[in-house]
Amino acid sequence: MGLRKHSNLVSYALGNVLKYRTRSLAIVTALILSTFLLGSAEFIREGVMTDLNASADEGPDLIVQKLWGGRQAPVPLEWKENLSAIHGVRLATPRVWGYIDVGGGGLLTVMGVNASEYGTIVGTTGTEIMEEGRFLNDTDRYRMVVGEGILDIMRASFAGVSVGIGSALSLIAQNGSLIEFEIIGVFSSNSRIYSNDLILTDLDSARQVLGLEGASCTDYALWAEYGEDLNSVAFRIDTQIADARVLTRDALSDAMLVTYGNRAGVVALLWVVLLMTVILLSFTVSTSGSDEARREVGLLKALGYDTVDVLEIRMFESLTLGMLGASLGVSSAIVFDFILGAPILSGYLLGWSFLLLNGGLPLAISAPTIFTLYVVAIVPLLVATVVPAWRNAITEPDVVLRGV
Repeated sequence: MGLRKHSNLVSYALGNVLKYRTRSLAIVTALILSTFLLGSAEFIREGVMTDLNASADEGPDLIVQKLWGGRQAPVPLEWKENLSAIHGVRLATPRVWGYIDVGGGGLLTVMGVNASEYGTIVGTTGTEIMEEGRFLNDTDRYRMVVGEGILDIMRASFAGVSVGIGSALSLIAQNGSLIEFEIIGVFSSNSRIYSNDLILTDLDSARQVLGLEGASCTDYALWAEYGEDLNSVAFRIDTQIADARVLTRDALSDAMLVTYGNRAGVVALLWVVLLMTVILLSFTVSTSGSDEARREVGLLKALGYDTVDVLEIRMFESLTLGMLGASLGVSSAIVFDFILGAPILSGYLLGWSFLLLNGGLPLAISAPTIFTLYVVAIVPLLVATVVPAWRNAITEPDVVLRGV
């Protein structure tokens, strides 16, 4: 008997959803738009966070740059001795890096490293995660180790070039000349930023491509001793080298997310506006000021339904509309992000950083994110409908039907 009763209440609630089509359509449409907007932004945010965490795990503990007049300047190689002598620094190795244009608006990152030093760090990009070939050694010149995404970019280019181990790849140097490199290794990475656009080579070759003087480097990559607090090491460096700017892993992640965070706030504001539209619409329809809602509750009470039954009906109505709107919104967000590539929204959220993502957007979906999307769509709708329904349900049916 109890199961049949609940089944009848569900049938009645579904009948109300179909009966009041205009109201139901308005609520579902607003829910779809709000969930779609929030879901699209969240899938991008989660993907960016996952990629940044992966890149931080595979990168140095600290990066030391030189500031001149408030701007980044080449770092003299003489800094190596001073940095290595600071307490808590396990390794300080120079890097020469920059971007090169490969046409079509695409950019690749060329990074020159000291092979013997860089290769000793376990888990560093391009060393422990080699897919094919080998890593650089001290005698290599005009040779490169590339991310696996670069091979895909070459195959997908207009020329359709297929490259691999032993292939020659020419880079356009700062002075306009072509410098031919040999690919000796291909690495994979959990970070799309690394695997899709990074070229590792020796320091001298990178200097020639990027036009940097031989007695300097772009920055120093530092790894701290195990168990050392990175902020403490950074403080020591900052106090001992006046012109240094020290960036820890956390600082790098925060800097990369500044643009995203600022612009994501606008998206969140639009989502709140849409969600408030749903809540106000539902509350207006369900409030005691709606004669139709009051008469319906009065008839249900007169027919023997109690307050709990009325609330259950309203709850099923809200759950049906909420689940439908949230499901369609989440599905639309998945199609928009993962199939269409989130046009316009991705460029707005990531800004100039989007140009560096040659392999496409770093997107990710997790169970907590999906759960959150459903919760923020359904719970406010439940509150906006069940609370007014309760106010009507506790009123005596004869009072409701007389309109008093």
